[in-house]
Amino acid sequence: MKINNYVSLLAYAKENISSFEKISVSSNEIYVFDFQDKKYILKIPLMIKNNLSPFWLMMKNIFSFTFEKQNLHLKNLYDVLKNNHHIKIVPFVASDEYAMIYEFVEGTSWSEDEFPSGKNNAYTLGQYIGYNHQVAHKNCGIIGIEDVEDFYSRVLLHAEECINQFWNTDSSIDKKVRDYFKSLTENYFTSTKNSFIMVDICADQFLFENENVTTCIDLDGYVIGPVEWELSFLKTQIKDWDSFKSGYETYQPMSEFEKYSQMFFFLMALNSYNDKQEMEGVFYGNGNERNE
Repeated sequence: MKINNYVSLLAYAKENISSFEKISVSSNEIYVFDFQDKKYILKIPLMIKNNLSPFWLMMKNIFSFTFEKQNLHLKNLYDVLKNNHHIKIVPFVASDEYAMIYEFVEGTSWSEDEFPSGKNNAYTLGQYIGYNHQVAHKNCGIIGIEDVEDFYSRVLLHAEECINQFWNTDSSIDKKVRDYFKSLTENYFTSTKNSFIMVDICADQFLFENENVTTCIDLDGYVIGPVEWELSFLKTQIKDWDSFKSGYETYQPMSEFEKYSQMFFFLMALNSYNDKQEMEGVFYGNGNERNE
């Protein structure tokens, strides 16, 4: 059988998935398969419809993200990111609402959130992120939709719903969460720029060669959002921040993101309501590097 186009390849993959090797399961089932002397990755999202983890529910509530919508605009996202020559992007092949195909890329994965130093990873990552942050967008959301006009209102609404359901006891940490949320309602956050960010950015979204970062392999969490969100988490994951900043500022000055970092750490920690240690780290440290 000869595949004449990528749409046919997607149909072929979905029809023959039972014969493919499953190599990973997280937010997606990930399969590897060969066709016509070429290797591909098939990703089947599990977080669809109402079957959402706390993180993906947050993504839906704040960024109006769903895999079903993101997948239909994945080609648009790839077309933007692939022009970033500082770090390669896994080649996109095809997608529909419930499946994605990428070309297979050789490399070594990294299991920790923190990036290894490599030869010059900090500076390279700074250039990569700085490049992605060049273009300012009026709204937040998914590329091609961008319908989130008031990011902060979405944040407050999501946080309030989550706190009312999961952080409502008399424990000291729950009370701290409610007090901090009250302080958020009494202030207002306005980003210096909405641009392309990976909400859950960390080293395990990339491939490495001899600990040198080479390829971004996970496009799932890319949205248009406040650059301060992505910078806040990168600050906890990159040791040589001065080199990162130098790379970043080859494109534009870095915003004063750190004064807002706790808010973003707080939002992510709200998702860990079954184990509230991460939230303890947000407020009290406890070795949690996100509190730096």
